[in-house]
Amino acid sequence: MDRGWYFRLAIVIGAAVLGFLALWPSLDRWLPCPDIVKEAFDNQINPGLDIKGGLRLMYEVEVDEYIRDRRDRLAEQVQRQCGVLIGIIPEEKVDDIDKATLEQIRQRCKVERVDKDGGEVRAIRITFSNQEDAEKLTKTWVRDHFRDLRVASGVGDLVVDLHMREEQLSNRRETAVRQSERTITNRIDNLGVLEPTVIARPNEGDIIIEVPGAQESSFERIKSIISRTAQLQFQIVDDESDSRALFTNPPEGIYLSAGAQTYAEAFGDDASERLRSYIATLSIPDDHEVVIGREDADPERGGEGWRTYYLYRVADVTGEDLDDASVGFDSQSGSPEVDFTMNTRGASRMADLTGHNLGKRMAIVLDDRVESAPVIQGQIGARGRITLGAYLDRNELLQEAKDLVVVLQAGALPAPLRPANEQLIGPTLGQDAVRKGAVAALWGVLLVMVFMAVYYELAGLVADLMVVMNLLLLLGTMSGIGATLTLPGVAAIALTVGMAVDANVLITERIREELRLGKSPRSAVEQGYARAYSSVFDSQLTTAIAGIVLWQFGTGPIKGFATMLLIGIGTSLFTGTFCSKVFFDWIVRGMRVQRLRVG
Repeated sequence: MDRGWYFRLAIVIGAAVLGFLALWPSLDRWLPCPDIVKEAFDNQINPGLDIKGGLRLMYEVEVDEYIRDRRDRLAEQVQRQCGVLIGIIPEEKVDDIDKATLEQIRQRCKVERVDKDGGEVRAIRITFSNQEDAEKLTKTWVRDHFRDLRVASGVGDLVVDLHMREEQLSNRRETAVRQSERTITNRIDNLGVLEPTVIARPNEGDIIIEVPGAQESSFERIKSIISRTAQLQFQIVDDESDSRALFTNPPEGIYLSAGAQTYAEAFGDDASERLRSYIATLSIPDDHEVVIGREDADPERGGEGWRTYYLYRVADVTGEDLDDASVGFDSQSGSPEVDFTMNTRGASRMADLTGHNLGKRMAIVLDDRVESAPVIQGQIGARGRITLGAYLDRNELLQEAKDLVVVLQAGALPAPLRPANEQLIGPTLGQDAVRKGAVAALWGVLLVMVFMAVYYELAGLVADLMVVMNLLLLLGTMSGIGATLTLPGVAAIALTVGMAVDANVLITERIREELRLGKSPRSAVEQGYARAYSSVFDSQLTTAIAGIVLWQFGTGPIKGFATMLLIGIGTSLFTGTFCSKVFFDWIVRGMRVQRLRVG
C-alpha cells in the first residue's frame, strides 16, 4: 500500500474517533463519559419540543401602540417642518431647534395629536393662528414631506387634519409583527436557548414562540425577557414649569410634594398602579408627559415608593442610537449597573442634548419608567450608564442588569406584546412519539443494511459499514454544534441513510459493469469511482438545494428536518465517496483479491 492510502486511512480513523468523542457526552446516560471528554466537547444533542417538551407561547402584538408611536414621531416632524413653512427657520435648521424657537413656532402653528372615536384612525391636527400661514399648507407640501400622511380636511383653513394613509397603516402593522419576530429571536439567542422557533403571523397580528427543552425554573425569566419592550429614551425633565396646577385633587394614598418642584408620589404594594391611574386623569399639555419612577421607600407610608416626573415629550436620543451595552459596577458602591455606548449618530445627538441643557435633569426612561434622572453637569458623548437603584439585593440587581443588557443588545420591541396563550408541553407525549419514531427509523436502517449485505455481498458489507460511520459522523456533528433533535429530524436521519446507500449503489453498479467488461478488480474500482462520482455529486447537490430552501424559508419542524438533511448530505458524500474508497483500496490492493464479490 502506498503512503497516500495510509494518509487517507488516518483521515477516516480520525473522523470516526472525533465523531464518537463529540457524540459521547450525549450518550452519557447509557455510556458514562469521562469529564475530560465533557470539557473538550461541552455540547450535546438537545431534544426538541416534540420530544422532551418545553414552552409554547403566543403573543399578540399591540400594533395600535406602534402606529400611535409612529404618529407621535410624525407630529413632532410636522411641528418642525411647519416652522420652515411659515418662515421662522430655514430648512437646514429643522433638526436643530432650541426650545424658545419651538415655542415661537407653536404660537403661530400648533400641532396636536388626535385620536378619533374607537382609536382606529391616528390623526394630527394643525391649528394656525392666522389665515396667511394657513394658506401656505397645501396637499402637495404634505405629500412631498410626509408620505405616511394625507390631508383629511380643512386645507386652507385655520384647522387642518392629517390622517395616516390606509396603505401605510397596513405596511406598518406587518412591519411591527416582523420586527417583533426578529427582536424576540435575537433575545432568545442571546439567552443561549437552542433552536427556538419563532413564527410571525402578520395577518393575525400575533407571534408564536416555542422554546424546547428549557428548565421550568427558567420559563418565567424567558417570558419576562421576551415580552419586555425595552424602549429606551433620554428626555429632559421640566423643572422650570409651574406644575402645581397640573396635580390637583389627588385621591387617598397619593401625596403631593411640598417643595419648589411639584410631583406626586405613592407608597405601598400597588403604588405604581395607583399612580398611573391618577396620571390618566390629568390634563397634560401635548408637548409634555408624566412618567413614574421609583422613590425611596417610606415605612411610615407603606414601604415601596413611586413618584412622577414631568418631562418634555420629545426624546432626541433613544435606544435606536445604542451601539453596545454591558454589565458594569459603580466605582463607589460596587452596585451593578448597565454601561452603554452610543453609535456615531447617537453620540452626536447626546452631545447636543446635554450641551444645550446643562444644569437640568435628564431622565433615563426605560419602558415608560424613569430609571434615574441625574443632573447634567457637563456635555456627555458616546458613553453613559443606567443605574438600577438599591431596592433589590445585589444578586437580584446583577440578574436585572444582565437581563437588561440582553434586551438592549437585541433591540427594542416596536410595540408591546400581550400574552394570548401559554402551554407547558410535558415530556409524556414526546417520549411516546419519539419511541415510535426511533423504532420506525431503526427498522428502516436495519432493513436497508440487510438488503445491501444480501444483494451486493462484500460491496454491501462495505456499504453497511459506511452507513454506520455516516450515522456516527451525523450524530457527532449534531452533538458538536449542540443541535436540537426533533421528530422530523429523526425522519431526516432515516432519509439520510437511504441517500448514503444510494451513493454506494451507484458506485457498486459501476464497479459491476467494469468487472463484466473483463477488467481487474483494482481497475474496476478505480473506474467505477471515477465514473460514478459525477452522478453521486449531482444527486446530492439537487437534494441539498431543496434542503437549503427548506432551511431558509421553513420554520419549526421543517427547519429541523432541513438542518438534519443538509448535515446528512455532507456526511454521506464524505463516507460514500472517500471513506468507502479507502476500504475498497484495501480489499483490492492490500488483500489482492482476484474476484471482487459485488453481487
